[in-house]
Amino acid sequence: MTRNIMLYSIMSVLISTICHPVNSLGDDIRRPVCAGSFYPAEDSSLTHMIEKLENEAKKTSATLSDQRISQTPVKALILPHAGYVYSGPIAAHGSLVLKDRHFDKVIVMAPDHRMGFRNGSVSNCSAYRTPLGDLPVHGDAKKLLELKPLFTTVMDSDKSEHAIEVILPFIQYHVKTFSIIPIVLGPSNVKNYKDAIISIIDGNTLLVASSDLSHYLTYDEAVKKDQETIQMILSSDTDALVKEENRACGIIPVLTLIMIAQEKGWKPFLLNYANSGDTAGQKDRVVGYAAIAYF
Repeated sequence: MTRNIMLYSIMSVLISTICHPVNSLGDDIRRPVCAGSFYPAEDSSLTHMIEKLENEAKKTSATLSDQRISQTPVKALILPHAGYVYSGPIAAHGSLVLKDRHFDKVIVMAPDHRMGFRNGSVSNCSAYRTPLGDLPVHGDAKKLLELKPLFTTVMDSDKSEHAIEVILPFIQYHVKTFSIIPIVLGPSNVKNYKDAIISIIDGNTLLVASSDLSHYLTYDEAVKKDQETIQMILSSDTDALVKEENRACGIIPVLTLIMIAQEKGWKPFLLNYANSGDTAGQKDRVVGYAAIAYF
């Protein structure tokens, strides 16, 4: 536990040095805080980077060879949320399945990296801004905020949390026009989260859990642990997922998604896995990433 707290503190410091939360929220629009660090700040550069990542992902993407996937409705995704040079190649496999799809509403569930609050924080701003444009916050966000104390608005989290922001451009690239419900989940009863969020899901909703996998293991250790974690997700084994720490930084969003998927009858499919040692980092301390779709 002490080691995990130390890692959390180190990670928070690193995030604070490359994201810029000051004055990120104003005029009722949540402005990007990691543009220019986690991903390009200009729309043309960002679009070009996503195009390049997707073109590489197409070479190994199961979605291109499996016609059943392309013809089956996508209901949810698990996507990584690191800087694009690290997790972008994996996230691109997730965005590929969104091609030619339409959603009116996208619910993004992310973990709390910085504040340490309990329960959930739902943004009360009118829109989220990315270099690809503004995304209005859906009216159902207010419905969640009526469920106090399970959901409130933690302003400091809304200003600084990167785990929602960095995955939005991958969704925007294909879906273009949609409203979002940005939710940051702290420790609480996951069943309560499940019941609340499932109540605002309709036929035109995409549910996204923002999560990386293991942190700061050696390459071989990470691959072994992450493959175990992925199998637990694919088999909906929530009990196994919570028995051991450092399986996923977004474990609460992932558990919530699994429980919703079980109730809805959605089936998971692994799109891609790699870690930072495969993409842009050293192999002695890596972070794992997976893209998983629910159909």
